[in-house]
Amino acid sequence: MIRQQREVYTMMRFLPFPSFLLLIFLLAGVCLPPSRAVAQPVPETVAVHVIRGFDQEYTLQIGALGEDGRMMVDMGGLSRALRLMHRRDAGHLVIEQREGERVASCHLYDRNNFVRLDPAEPSGSTRLVHLKAPPRLRGETLYLQAADAARLMTIWLDRQVSYDPAENRIEAFLWSARPGSEYRNIGVVSPDDRTIGAVPSGPAKLKGVDVEELANGVVVRFRASGGASVASFIKPDANGMAYLTFQQAGGNPADFSRTFTRGLLKEIKAIPLPGGALQISMAFNTELFNLRSTSYRWDERTNSYVVSALTDADVSEVYRREKEKKIHDELVRDQEKWKFDTIVLDAGHGGKDPGAVGPAGTLEKEVVLNIVRDLGALIQKSWTDVNVVYTRTGDTFIPLKERGKIANRHDGKLFVSVHCNAARNRSAQGAEVYILGPHKNEAALEVAMLENAAIKQEEDYQQKYKGFSEEHMILSSLAQNAFTQQSTQAARLVLEGMQQKTSLNDRGVRQAGFMVLWTPSMPSILVEAGYLSNRSEERLLRRRSTQQAIARGIFNGLSRYRIHYEAQQLAAAGEVQKK
Repeated sequence: MIRQQREVYTMMRFLPFPSFLLLIFLLAGVCLPPSRAVAQPVPETVAVHVIRGFDQEYTLQIGALGEDGRMMVDMGGLSRALRLMHRRDAGHLVIEQREGERVASCHLYDRNNFVRLDPAEPSGSTRLVHLKAPPRLRGETLYLQAADAARLMTIWLDRQVSYDPAENRIEAFLWSARPGSEYRNIGVVSPDDRTIGAVPSGPAKLKGVDVEELANGVVVRFRASGGASVASFIKPDANGMAYLTFQQAGGNPADFSRTFTRGLLKEIKAIPLPGGALQISMAFNTELFNLRSTSYRWDERTNSYVVSALTDADVSEVYRREKEKKIHDELVRDQEKWKFDTIVLDAGHGGKDPGAVGPAGTLEKEVVLNIVRDLGALIQKSWTDVNVVYTRTGDTFIPLKERGKIANRHDGKLFVSVHCNAARNRSAQGAEVYILGPHKNEAALEVAMLENAAIKQEEDYQQKYKGFSEEHMILSSLAQNAFTQQSTQAARLVLEGMQQKTSLNDRGVRQAGFMVLWTPSMPSILVEAGYLSNRSEERLLRRRSTQQAIARGIFNGLSRYRIHYEAQQLAAAGEVQKK
């Protein structure tokens, strides 16, 4: 055999290159005994079952290869199944997890046992994870053993991902991580061995907050720059109020004020204290959840201050119970997916309905139309991605029910109705913002009755509104419950914005049974810009400068509302369902 091979090699030295290649293929059977022939991998598939949250469950098939008795999965296909981005450059595959502008990445290399994990946070550390077997490039696809792939995703995503060879199935529970999980520290070089990066120094400044709702708790992470600040944490009291106080820390309190429509955490507020201190309060929903423990720590690696809260719930039990409960109707689920792309502006009254009339003859319908036009112009100039819909643009009469229908037809994300007030008490003055609900006092009832009187201007109004009663208003209020928190937040921020831009008194956020708010299926507010029945306030309201200032104040409030709204959508839906 050896002599035979030498003769073949001698022949190959004198063959032209094409013949040389042909001879290699012809002699392959001669040079390799049949028992040494390598079997080609057989294309197969692996099922990937993914749970991302309540009613967010699916199963996909991804490409796989059976090789040497082990199942290898297509890592590009696995990243798609987990809703991750990926890109490939020859034998290098990059999988990306995006959270807004931040991107964490996982780098795999053909025939290399080491995987590089790059953090999303600039202050984070790159990690190296060792695989039992290296990825293999087959054609255009990079494959990795299924068990190694599941382990890698568990370490990188800090989620429960496992491979069941008996079922040939990957189970990925992406709903939540576990507070205090050690997965995030696997592959991190110890601080003593690091040769790059500097220890944070200088005054501490809080830059933002990240809230991760878990099936069995919540993790609140306050991102910071500068050196560590001395902080004290007071655990939740009987009412669920917890406090994190920084001895010295800068930051804009508005960046940390958040409200949540569901889950364990209800609200976060930040209040500056004397001497450069900053206190952050966190309201936990102890009425629905039983807090088992809370903890606080400073994460030196990411320079962030972390508060973790755990409930008594077991993750798998919570998931099973949540699937059985039908507490979220389609309206709420749609609300969480909405993009803030349409706002509906309603100038009260109009046409044959003048609204309130001041002692000097100032007409409410004219004042509010000017305010709405100014407000719409500000929105269109500043928010080019938002569509502005007007219920009226001229001196026309629009029935109250039709105003809400206009908002619904255009799939509005916020309904803002602008009015001026009037009262028998001529000394009454100031601005108020209302949401729909049963009136709490006679003053609120009087305002609602004044605005609802517009229906009498409609033809055949008695027949159209037959059956509309206090009971109907209560039912409408219940339908608006899905938006109560957002409506209240919008009302509060709009009122604060008006106070910053005008001299009008703040009469607070109230609720009453305004019929114009019954129909819109979205967060809705009614702005009472001031009292035309008050002579001094009438003089202010009829001035174009005051009307423009009111519009600017409302817009400033809406700008803050939009920031909170979109942050809540990311927290609610994020890539998972962030609540």
